[in-house]
Amino acid sequence: MRYIADAAQMKEIDRRTSEEIGIPAIVLMERAAEQIARQAVELLGGQENLLARKHILVVYGAGGNGGDAVAAARLLKLRGASVCLYSADNKTPCKLTKKQLAIARKCGVEEVDPLTESEKTGKDIDFSAYDIILDGIFGIGLSREVGEEYRALIMRINEAKSPVLSIDIPSGIHAGTGECLGAAVRATLTVTFGEYKIGHFLYPGAFYCGRIVLADAGFVPKFNRRILLEGEYQYFTYERSDREGLLSRRVPHSNKGSYGKVLIYAGSADITGAAYLAAKAAYRCGVGLVKLLSAPKCVDTVRRMLPEALYRSLQGDEDAEFFSGEVAWADAILAGPGIGTGEESAKNLSLLLEAGREQKKPFVLDADALNLLAKEADCQEKEKRIQNSERLVWISKNIPKNSIITPHPRELSRLMGRTIEEITEHFIDTARQCIYNNHLIYVLKDASTLVACEKEIYINRSGCDGMATGGSGDVLSGMIVGLCVKEQAYRAATAGVFLHGLAGEYAEKLCGRRAMLAGDILDGMLWLERDFSA
Repeated sequence: MRYIADAAQMKEIDRRTSEEIGIPAIVLMERAAEQIARQAVELLGGQENLLARKHILVVYGAGGNGGDAVAAARLLKLRGASVCLYSADNKTPCKLTKKQLAIARKCGVEEVDPLTESEKTGKDIDFSAYDIILDGIFGIGLSREVGEEYRALIMRINEAKSPVLSIDIPSGIHAGTGECLGAAVRATLTVTFGEYKIGHFLYPGAFYCGRIVLADAGFVPKFNRRILLEGEYQYFTYERSDREGLLSRRVPHSNKGSYGKVLIYAGSADITGAAYLAAKAAYRCGVGLVKLLSAPKCVDTVRRMLPEALYRSLQGDEDAEFFSGEVAWADAILAGPGIGTGEESAKNLSLLLEAGREQKKPFVLDADALNLLAKEADCQEKEKRIQNSERLVWISKNIPKNSIITPHPRELSRLMGRTIEEITEHFIDTARQCIYNNHLIYVLKDASTLVACEKEIYINRSGCDGMATGGSGDVLSGMIVGLCVKEQAYRAATAGVFLHGLAGEYAEKLCGRRAMLAGDILDGMLWLERDFSA
């Protein structure tokens, strides 16, 4: 597990590292520059003895990010490379950047003034002529759209055929949200320091970053964590080394009852795959028993595909006592995949949730369960019983406390009464709005899925685009409910999302991205306990 910083938190870490720890800012800058130079050499092929043949363009701005770039330019020059400094603007550099420029000039680093060059030759330099471009225009402090002159410069960098190394975050990306502020550098590699930033992992920022390297610039990890935990929200992610600790354990002296029981209300006469995928995913997470409640036709179909499960056909006349008994049998309940949004489904869901509230059982709600809740919220709003801003609070009061809901953007738009664009363009803000004043756990599914509860927001980094296929979400909900049997709900949600992504990565190795089906993710789960390369 690793904490992630937003822009304000990283600035605070920078300031307090110098003021409280006593490490001068110029020392941090020199350490950062050394790491940038090292990564530049790697990007150029990894052979420092061949640097004399390489031509490097360093595009720098007036802020501290520009100082890092200039210092790296000097180090690369001293190692034999042909390095050219290119100023992104005519602004007066900050104190540290001005100092680095003075040092670089004394070390013989070449400079190009864009205005002077244009006046001399009638044209600017050719960015494609360089073996690598270092992007040090903006740092993590950028919070407004870039001006036209910067957009033109960024376009030139992107149009060049040279690989690009961005410092801290690609210029034009908001470090706290991942938003593209008008235009952004498309990096081959991004070298960052101290902590990962939110903008590294949320789209479109994640696309522009390319490969990301977190390098050691001299920050103190324990001190950083203390500052991050002081924030209003804590952001974190899992790393591959966390995998083993998130998998459920089995012991020799045990039986099926030792590993819990999951109840799944899923599927309908016309939709059977969702029930199968969710039930099998729960079993693959190590659950001892899985029982499916569904329409007779769905039960008959899934029973042939998954004989290991228990089944109960719903005839349409089940009462509160029936559902109360089924909920009492289970340790965790999943409701929603493929159940439809008709009256019978609404009645069954209502009775299940009522029993869950009374018995305080953990619930995972997905797909049509969310659509049914959204429809009921629409009715409440239409009848003036709630306002638009109260929809999620009303929903949280009508389902078991600490329930996990797993909406994709369209489902979330129905729940919140907002447009999909409002949700996806400001995804981290949406997560913060979701957890305000209610006790639900939100699994906000997207290319970078977020899991939010109270003051914590998990940002997922596992998975691949092959998982963007029908049924993938059913596998996820099955995994989460399977983990709920032995884990607290929030940890089950974050672990489920992370392990689901890893299973997708393993599936990619088995069948590729283009051909991947949701069932392949189930097969990928077979590799979660072992190293795929073994």
